[in-house]
Amino acid sequence: MLQIKKGDVVVSTKGRDVGKVYVVKHIENEYVYLVDGRGRTISNPKKKKFKHIRPANICIEALNKKFENNEKVQDLEIRKTIDNLNII
Repeated sequence: MLQIKKGDVVVSTKGRDVGKVYVVKHIENEYVYLVDGRGRTISNPKKKKFKHIRPANICIEALNKKFENNEKVQDLEIRKTIDNLNII
């Protein structure tokens, strides 16, 4: 299993969303719940298996702390974070 934690930036490698950049919201067994602030919001995360993503080796510490402490995270915050990364 990959070493992925909440707040990490990942890229989808399988499915209709190949190449799409997400932030990890939650981890449960063999699944991760991903958000991008647009189509996949905080209230409607994408459920994906670990084997269908690859880490971008970037962790957003501010989001990590908020997810760990169950603080409110807004979709706008996630959108701006992903847009400023220049990943593809």
